[in-house]
Amino acid sequence: MAQEKQSVWHFRHSLEDKVTDIAVQNAKTNAHIENIYHHIKRIESHLDKQNGSIARHESVISKWKGVAIGVIIVVGFVQVVVAMIIH
Repeated sequence: MAQEKQSVWHFRHSLEDKVTDIAVQNAKTNAHIENIYHHIKRIESHLDKQNGSIARHESVISKWKGVAIGVIIVVGFVQVVVAMIIH
């Protein structure tokens, strides 16, 4: 009977140790997940800033393309007028 009680207590202590180990592992995993979450949030904020910068640059490029097309049209028109005057 005493040996059975001892094995039951041994089983309980062993089980408590396993539960404690699982709880520690769970806490470590949760900490890692939270750390990863914060890194992802920082990356998202950097991407948002970059996307805003890219949109601004694309807008400037589009404006310059419009100016270049306007200049080409004006120069072409002037060439036609000059050619008509010469002939």
